[in-house]
Amino acid sequence: MPEPNDEIVSRRAFAVSTLRSLPELPESAAERVTDVAINHADDLLAWLADKDCPGHASPIADPIRLHLQHRKHVLAIAGTIADDSGDENSTSTSDANSDAADHSANHLHGDGTVDFHGLQAWALDANVIWITQDHCVFDPAGRLLLDAKANGPDPDAVIPFPIDARQRKANTEVQLRNRLVDPVEALLPLRGVEEIRLRDASDVARRAIALFLVATRAESILTGKPIDIERMKARCPIGYASLTPRERAFFDTEPSPATQASLAQAATELAWRYEALMALQWALDMQFELAWPDEHADLTAVTRLMIDLPDEAIIEQARLRTAGELLDAAELHYQCFHAIVQSQQTQNDLSGILDPGVVCERLIAISWICGLSGESEWDETSDWLERGCQPPA
Repeated sequence: MPEPNDEIVSRRAFAVSTLRSLPELPESAAERVTDVAINHADDLLAWLADKDCPGHASPIADPIRLHLQHRKHVLAIAGTIADDSGDENSTSTSDANSDAADHSANHLHGDGTVDFHGLQAWALDANVIWITQDHCVFDPAGRLLLDAKANGPDPDAVIPFPIDARQRKANTEVQLRNRLVDPVEALLPLRGVEEIRLRDASDVARRAIALFLVATRAESILTGKPIDIERMKARCPIGYASLTPRERAFFDTEPSPATQASLAQAATELAWRYEALMALQWALDMQFELAWPDEHADLTAVTRLMIDLPDEAIIEQARLRTAGELLDAAELHYQCFHAIVQSQQTQNDLSGILDPGVVCERLIAISWICGLSGESEWDETSDWLERGCQPPA
């Protein structure tokens, strides 16, 4: 598609969508669109990463950064103008060409060459936020969310989320209340089905085999009878090859007086991986259900599933549950995680209702499958949870 000419380059906004497939653009805009490099959004919003910029610390900056983290498309659409009027028929370019330090744009509208009403409807369906070259961010309807000077948000502006993500959040809140758990009101929804790309089932199967190897070794260390490393490697080469860097460092450390304390500490943490393994088994439809996270997994059943089939067969037969099922489980454990954090801050005892260790391990596992932490690897997903499910600072 041809690039818009130089006269209208400064009169365009950039639509940043988190959906894998975009709905069809309105006819009036289709010929004025350029699909640009996805990292162009980073260039336009470099100020969001600048801690000295007033807009960096705004409460709405984190949701905007999260939207950018999950972006799938960035489209430049000519014929859109940011200014401080609400007049969609305006053809003035003065605000579009002004420096951000000289004005505060609070509306995005058409310049008369595009049907902006149609673009608003399209932007809502496409789960778009608009960004402009003069340091402004707008919601799908063109209302200001934030600018570099920390103006915004407009009282009516909203961070967009797909309908299924919002409904999933609402359904999960009902589940929590039915269990006498207060949901965290300010929590945003997780992603929608059209925003995620699931990991390949065979990769999930390999991760399950690796977790079984790690948890088994951790358990053997805690019981004072560590299994020989070379023997475990020989019996489970697929699992060993699938270890993360941190897991391999633990696995390859021989017990000795010098390593005893650090190995015991690591083993205590990694023995919890049985809970993550159970979640992966459920995701692979090896477990019938994922029970409410108030008690530990049945280790006999979890272990038996891994022993009864050769590792090659587990990979060959691997099939994932649907994205909707996985996101339902992710939303539940995401909300449970934040409810636990809130309860610890308010001294509201949730013991007997939620088990923190079970919630955390399951959330790491399912988030990793769905790429909810930014399509990062397992160790990075664990770090994401440690940060309270926030991107790196």
